[in-house]
Amino acid sequence: MVSVEETSSGLCLHLDHAVCTLQAVTPNSFRVRMVTGDEMPDYFSYATLPQTPPVPHFSWQESDGLIHFDTDAMKIVVRKHPFGFIWQDGSGQSASGSVEKLAWRKSGAFLSQHFDAKTTWYGLGERAFHLALERRTYTLTTTDPEVYGPNDDPLYINIPFLLGVHGGKAFGLLFDRMSDGFLTLRQDGGIDYRIQGNEVRMDVITGPGPADVLARYADLTGHAPLPPLWALGYHQSRWSYESEAIVRDIASNFRNRQIPCDAIHFDIDYMDGFRCFTWNHDDFPDPKGLISDLHQDGFRAVGMIDPGIKVDQDYDVCADGVANDVFCKLPDGSLFHGPVWPGECYFPDFTSPRVRKWWGKWYRRLLDVGFDGFWNDMNEPTIFGRSTFPPAVQHDLEGRSAAHWQVHSAYGMQMVRATFEGLNALRPEHRNWVFTRSAYAGAQRYASCWTADNASTWEDLQITPAMLMNLGLSGMAFTGSDIGGFAGTPTPELYARWISMGAFQPFFRTHTIKHSPWQEPWRYGEEIEAVSRKYITLRYRLLPAIYTLFWQYTTRGAPMMRPMFFEDPTDEAFLLLDDQWLFGDHLLVAPVLEKNMTARQVLLPAGDWYDFWTDERLSGKQTVTRSAPLDVVPIYVRAGAVLPMGPEQQFTGEKPTSPLTLHLYPGSGVSWLYEDDGETLAYRSGVARASRFEMKKTSQGLILERQISGDYTPLYTKTQIIFHGVKISHATLDGRSLSVLNNQIEIDDNPWRQLIATFN
Repeated sequence: MVSVEETSSGLCLHLDHAVCTLQAVTPNSFRVRMVTGDEMPDYFSYATLPQTPPVPHFSWQESDGLIHFDTDAMKIVVRKHPFGFIWQDGSGQSASGSVEKLAWRKSGAFLSQHFDAKTTWYGLGERAFHLALERRTYTLTTTDPEVYGPNDDPLYINIPFLLGVHGGKAFGLLFDRMSDGFLTLRQDGGIDYRIQGNEVRMDVITGPGPADVLARYADLTGHAPLPPLWALGYHQSRWSYESEAIVRDIASNFRNRQIPCDAIHFDIDYMDGFRCFTWNHDDFPDPKGLISDLHQDGFRAVGMIDPGIKVDQDYDVCADGVANDVFCKLPDGSLFHGPVWPGECYFPDFTSPRVRKWWGKWYRRLLDVGFDGFWNDMNEPTIFGRSTFPPAVQHDLEGRSAAHWQVHSAYGMQMVRATFEGLNALRPEHRNWVFTRSAYAGAQRYASCWTADNASTWEDLQITPAMLMNLGLSGMAFTGSDIGGFAGTPTPELYARWISMGAFQPFFRTHTIKHSPWQEPWRYGEEIEAVSRKYITLRYRLLPAIYTLFWQYTTRGAPMMRPMFFEDPTDEAFLLLDDQWLFGDHLLVAPVLEKNMTARQVLLPAGDWYDFWTDERLSGKQTVTRSAPLDVVPIYVRAGAVLPMGPEQQFTGEKPTSPLTLHLYPGSGVSWLYEDDGETLAYRSGVARASRFEMKKTSQGLILERQISGDYTPLYTKTQIIFHGVKISHATLDGRSLSVLNNQIEIDDNPWRQLIATFN
């Protein structure tokens, strides 16, 4: 090291032919940047939010060849010769790491770090592996593998964020570079990181717990917006429902068969020759009338849009884009074009604010027809025959200029940003909802996602929970899989197991490939239709609880699908378990993922648990074997939980005045219920209600205390309270006696504060 100087937020270390900065970002996180040359370039990131004052307090001192850099919650020790550093939390109890080697080669930068060999790693966005990431090399890029299976890498989403757990403590590492790279989890616990370009960037976040790390990661990269309630319902999709008549038939079958559904998706064939923002009027002669009728029947319409704009001067979107200079160019100034679904296409440069605004305005056409939500696809970006853009394609990068290889993984993220911001400009009073095939760190600010083109195999089903949980641990928790598999044909048994599991994943959609057999819930016979109806109906009944989980995600960064180690990161069995999960605070879901299986083992955490189906009370810290015929997903509810449920309904909002039901499972614990109108942005002005329930079990019964915040009055006026696992003889509400009938009570939805129930 040549010299050190203090900056406004940390230190600048001058090395031989390189510069390193240490920046206190928050009391619990710091950022290290290392670049060749004599000066550190200005900081720019699509992943992280701008740092806001005040700068966290920090101090430093130099002695005996070491530099000690401390914040209120972290300690970093820099070794001057040879250069390296060690970091840990302020208590010295958190998992720690050390930089062993930093080098620059023709292919890019290289960083090697040491961690304890017993560290377990999670995250890295979309990975078709087990939950606990294997010791191997992972490719950091976004790509379209067409159809993938277990152990295929890379995939569509690149989020270079690792969650590490060691000794019951957690920490996070964000390697924020948009160019391609590789990350190796070594057998000895170390990490090797290689990236194109001359800058290494790493944000370190301490816990101590996994939930603490994810909350701070959300603060760093941005919180997801609260989605409209309908987006949490069931979605039906296919590549493609190719005509108005087919769409009407699908909608009619859902309603006639009493299978709940909120959204029907329109894949690429609704367009005129695959041209974005157009309609195929031969097969969809009256799209506005069609979608109006869908709305009358309680459906929402979701349309797919790709980034490629067909090269055709008679196509107004293309002509306008050329006139307004919005498309990506080659270094010689000519427009880059490549083949996708419409043929040769130009591609908007979504790294330009001007272009994003131009893109957003075109959604007016689709909104005017009635579309409610949008799906952005092919945005890795994909080019037929060559995978993606040539590396030299030019981008604006917010006025900074860059080649495509420097921004590749963020192209899809900036496309959905353009879509989301455009919709917000067109419909500022709405909660606009977009989901995307490709994403980068921070994309949760604009869109949800899904795991894209899986296959109809048991092996694909088995890796799905781990894929979804690792996406959640990477900030993209509003995610799901194509129910039944995208490519291939599921057997009736496979479809039944997949759709029953899908009721407990955040995004709940069936989707399948072109020319495949139909994949709607009624296509597999009466038994599978009944199973599908049962679990889709249960999904709708659980929406008050699920919506509360989304509120926790958007405010605290907590994923809806929580790995079992969230419960106890000191339990080594939980660290590797990826075929069961916590769906929020109090539900444990353990679906059947293997062919011909009719029973399975479930590992219960500490405390008591109730079987959701039978009310049997079980002690925790044990493995139980649960019968699981085709129509049963083993589900357990934590003792002390208040589980809010709504009515059976065919679509969200069908029965707004039906009573809310609170299911009480005696024990001690805290539960939440979040409520708002589910549609508008009024909740941002306080028009929402959060109820905190604290249950205490006594020798005679239970006491339930309720605290309410916010200013929202729901449309329902009655609340039913159902007690599980015990017999109630008497109950009082705020001191008033209540009648108990069949272990249930019904009360007015007044802001009550205390319920006392006495057991027989």
